[in-house]
Amino acid sequence: MLMVIKKEAKITFSLSHRSRLYRVLVIHNQVKSGKYPNTPKLASSLEVSTRTIQRDLEFLRDMLCAPMEYSRLKNGYYYTSPFEMPHLNLTEGEQVALFIGQKLLLQCAGTPLEEPIRNAFTKICLCFPQGVSVDMDSLGQIISFNVQPLRGDEQNLASTYHLLAQAIEDKRSLNIHYYTVSRNELTIRKVDPYHLRYFQGAWYLIAYCHFRQEVRIFALDRIRQLETLEEIFQVKTDFSLEEYLGNSLGIERGEKVEEVKILFDPEQARWIRERKWHESQEIEYQPDGSLILGLKVSSLGEIKRWVLSFGAHAKVLFPASLQEEIMQEIKNMAQAYK
Repeated sequence: MLMVIKKEAKITFSLSHRSRLYRVLVIHNQVKSGKYPNTPKLASSLEVSTRTIQRDLEFLRDMLCAPMEYSRLKNGYYYTSPFEMPHLNLTEGEQVALFIGQKLLLQCAGTPLEEPIRNAFTKICLCFPQGVSVDMDSLGQIISFNVQPLRGDEQNLASTYHLLAQAIEDKRSLNIHYYTVSRNELTIRKVDPYHLRYFQGAWYLIAYCHFRQEVRIFALDRIRQLETLEEIFQVKTDFSLEEYLGNSLGIERGEKVEEVKILFDPEQARWIRERKWHESQEIEYQPDGSLILGLKVSSLGEIKRWVLSFGAHAKVLFPASLQEEIMQEIKNMAQAYK
């Protein structure tokens, strides 16, 4: 999702009558004013189910610590002591950051992190009973950000994520039914789950694969079925998560770490030098304005796709094997257009 907020635009947290924020404020005001509202009446007036109202009441009582009790005599809820919604004073920049944070929540969709983060945002927004409006003209800038859509079915991912997270915490081995796209094959593997990682719109499991006898990376949306085993595992003593992730440009891994050198022409060099692409990177500036980027990575497949994305502005100098792969890919591309 690409969202651009232009100058003179206003950011508003609206109190839609269908939002939890609105319902909780209505419930709070009725309880505070001594109207003794009950679940059926609230459900009717707010046009939602009684179950939804019950969840709102639990949120108000458990998450916001409202001193709320039910009176059988009055047939409704009341506060046992004075209670007010919390209040926050945020700068315009902080309000914008809060708005953007809500959009970035999409990256956690389908995981157990989604609900607690939503609850946290609801708590914060409840501190603004009149809503929040931010005049972007006063900030004098354009704000844009990109949120990668989550890959895979969210409901299935949520279940898979929850089971994997629990297995990692309990150090329990798993049997997974895993679909390999390149071979169009479904296999059953026993794995010891080590870590969950989010990268470019997808969640991945880093786990020791008993079949391959090594640590591998599995995409969550390709896990068709999983079973938690009784067996307890220990993380391999020679495994370092930081080192394992550090040898990759993104998420893929190869068999060995290799040194790569890429020449970027003057036009592209201006952009390349502005970012840190990898922990191992070394830059050699050339007299004509070009530069040579040196990397030590374990996945040449990722590097190949990355270099090709720059077209004629990038040229692999080393290793020769990567040069040959890219030249062959370019030939294949040219052939496809004939």
